[in-house]
Amino acid sequence: MKPLTRRQIIAAGAGAMGATFSLAEASAAARASFTFVHITDTHIQPELGAAEGVRKAFQAVKALPHKPAFGLVGGDLVMDAAFVTRSRADLVYLLWRQEAEMLGLPLYYSIGNHDLYGLSVNGKAATDDPDYGKALWRKRIGVDQSYGKFDHQGWRFVTLDSVGITPQNSWEGTLSDSQLQWLDQLLRDTPITTPMVFLTHFPIFSAITQYTEGTTAKPSAGTLVKNGKQFREMVEKHNVKAVFQGHTHVVEEIDYLGVRYITGGAVCGDWWKGPRFGVHPEGFSVVTVKGDDLSWRYVPYGWHART
Repeated sequence: MKPLTRRQIIAAGAGAMGATFSLAEASAAARASFTFVHITDTHIQPELGAAEGVRKAFQAVKALPHKPAFGLVGGDLVMDAAFVTRSRADLVYLLWRQEAEMLGLPLYYSIGNHDLYGLSVNGKAATDDPDYGKALWRKRIGVDQSYGKFDHQGWRFVTLDSVGITPQNSWEGTLSDSQLQWLDQLLRDTPITTPMVFLTHFPIFSAITQYTEGTTAKPSAGTLVKNGKQFREMVEKHNVKAVFQGHTHVVEEIDYLGVRYITGGAVCGDWWKGPRFGVHPEGFSVVTVKGDDLSWRYVPYGWHART
């Protein structure tokens, strides 16, 4: 293990207690050795064999040579809950729960835009329904808040809620003010030597607009987190190893100032109609942590779209 520099110790906190805690965190990171999976955009539904496809993907996870410690689930569990009746929303969430239970791993979630409920049901938003918006998603996966954090072997993992509901009952990529306040306090409470990983549905950074629409095309808030620059500035002094992203269904990595923004494809590929853009196959990511280092690989699980 490389010794901490004087600058790292001072930055981690003033005084001997702060330095000792930082050293303990760094030591835990140096000893860490585990794997986890990043699963995103399953878009489970009764049609197109989607439930069977999700099951096959999860069987591939269970067949990995090293059992993952947990799964990060990047949103868009279902297809969909936002523009359908309550009975249909309950149906697709039931399908997800049945398959997720078979996976047999602790799962930590970020919400996706298709996981919202009641944005338009028969042409009218169900805003008077207590499960409107994110409430049904929270109920179905069993959480009280749509963002959070957990620690594993000296690493800190943060699940973000990057889905905003507009006044027009649509969605956009954004981090709410209340969430940013929570994140600010979390970062203050996290020693800067602690390795951190973030999970989001909407990407913080992605070049998808440039290579699908044109190199000078402007991405919209329907594609990226519109205040992602603020997020980057908040975390830039911390030991952020990776931000795992979803939404675009492509496999992509952008490395900026040592932070890896990893977009993890999609279990459903092109919404169960084949590989995304014909080149990004249905799959998930396997992430390996060794000490203070993180590596990842994308794993296609061999799904063939039904016509």
